[in-house]
Amino acid sequence: MLIFRLCNFIRGYVVINLNIANYEKTLNLLRRKSINMWDIEKLETGISFKISYNDYKKYCELIDDSNMQLVKKTGFAFKYNKIKVRKGFSAGIIILILCLFVFANVVWNIEVIGANQTLSKEIVSILKDNNISMPSTATSLNNKHIETIIHKNFGELKFVEAYIEGSKLIIFVKEKELEHSAIEENTPSSIISSKNAVINKIIAKSGQPVVRVGDVVYEGQTLIMGIVKNKNSDEFVMVPSYGTIYGKTYYNFELKEEKVKNITISTNNKKKAYYLKINDKNIKIIGDTKPFEIYNYNESIIKLPVISKLTNSSIVKGKYYEEKVEEIKIDENTAQNKMKVSMYDDLLGMVNSDSKILNTSLNFQEDEKYYYLSAQLEVVEDIGKKIRIFPVLEENKTEEKTQ
Repeated sequence: MLIFRLCNFIRGYVVINLNIANYEKTLNLLRRKSINMWDIEKLETGISFKISYNDYKKYCELIDDSNMQLVKKTGFAFKYNKIKVRKGFSAGIIILILCLFVFANVVWNIEVIGANQTLSKEIVSILKDNNISMPSTATSLNNKHIETIIHKNFGELKFVEAYIEGSKLIIFVKEKELEHSAIEENTPSSIISSKNAVINKIIAKSGQPVVRVGDVVYEGQTLIMGIVKNKNSDEFVMVPSYGTIYGKTYYNFELKEEKVKNITISTNNKKKAYYLKINDKNIKIIGDTKPFEIYNYNESIIKLPVISKLTNSSIVKGKYYEEKVEEIKIDENTAQNKMKVSMYDDLLGMVNSDSKILNTSLNFQEDEKYYYLSAQLEVVEDIGKKIRIFPVLEENKTEEKTQ
């Protein structure tokens, strides 16, 4: 396994060839001395095996005097002995690691996403006024505190999120959408039609109705006018319009559903793979890449303490779940029910909550591949939409003639 290979590499090991035909006696001798051997391979003239660096140091005289031949020394233990002699080089490595660790934990600049250039500069300036400036250590930056400062100073922002990514402080903001100003109660207004419809019922509380029951109206046509005649004079005045106008509207739908569908189902077979992720690039360590023709892939990231921060690397554990494609036949009743449910779901997004369906006309057909639904729905709904009206100012120009 990977963990045992890593441990053996850190401790160090040697590769030894035993060039005798009768090697069983020597192996038994080594086992009696509690020498652990692994990766034993048979050669033409004997065998090859590995032992740890500690066992080699302890029994090096026995190994040198016998028919065993040292082939290779591998591992950190041998490198460490060389590094100990070169003290300057060792000190340089330690200083380099410390510098990398320090610089990896330093945030150098601020990046604002979702705002224009002017707003971005204002956000950076506010943070600077609150003693948040770059460069700064990642541990000294409190994301929640930064979000609170921005929210307090910029009320027009709908969403603020601060997080550290690498050597940057990322601030993601979203501005509030401008709301349409509501029409005040005393503001002169008219009611127009929001849809093409046939007038079914008119309830006018204020304003002058200009349509009657049974009239065909079109989108944008005036239904209740906010201009009425003054009772005490022949002048017309503007008033706010109040009322509800119900109209018959018609909705047509054309839907289809396949008779045979391909679906993917799990076979309960799975395989694992491990990758070394460095700078968003995956290098395979163990396992097969894409072991199945059809599969679902999930992964989890394992971060190593200190090492992941210094090298921007991590271990990715991937799981491949095998899937297969099967054909299923959709019966007529299931297809019809699904199309009707989809039709009513679409209708709910088009009409008001107090709407009522008067008549429904459904026509089902089919061919070799599909089921079809043609439908027309007659609905009674409130089609009124209030709009603000403005007075038209006439400029009377008087010419004075000088005689």
